[in-house]
Amino acid sequence: MPSGSAGRRYAQAVFELARSTNKLDEWAADLAVIKQVFEDQTIAARLENPKITKDKKLTLVSSILKDQISPSAFILATLLVERERQTFAGKIAALYQALLDDLRGIIVAEVTTAVPIDSEQEERIRQQLIKISGKQITMKNKVDPTIIGGVVARFGDMLIDGSIKNRLQALRKALA
Repeated sequence: MPSGSAGRRYAQAVFELARSTNKLDEWAADLAVIKQVFEDQTIAARLENPKITKDKKLTLVSSILKDQISPSAFILATLLVERERQTFAGKIAALYQALLDDLRGIIVAEVTTAVPIDSEQEERIRQQLIKISGKQITMKNKVDPTIIGGVVARFGDMLIDGSIKNRLQALRKALA
């Protein structure tokens, strides 16, 4: 498992570079491609194989990525392979996206419901979260039947638990 601090350093460095060159969206797309390639099982197995030389690994990465991403992103991809840190690609992409969202005033909220919700319900929940946070919200929906009903929303360091399960637990405590 990749170290969080090293992945964070790479993501921060890439973010600063992208910001200074005004290529934030291009880097986001390039990092998504790098992540996808490095997480492919066949490619990951080859890159992790100690019997394959670094030169062959770099040739493999070059043959796949050279024409798909920008030259700067290609340098990052080869650097990760050279330092045997290609497993950081997913973490770097996620942290970069978090930095980009923060810059743009977007919060990712994980919204859990007992049953799947339709787009109208999703929009109502989004609007309520926008009122609470004062920022734009991107929602990741999750279904968990154990909450019985209601909604649980997590974003930033905030938790809003409006689930039936939570209300029943509070009632149980009050009665005890």
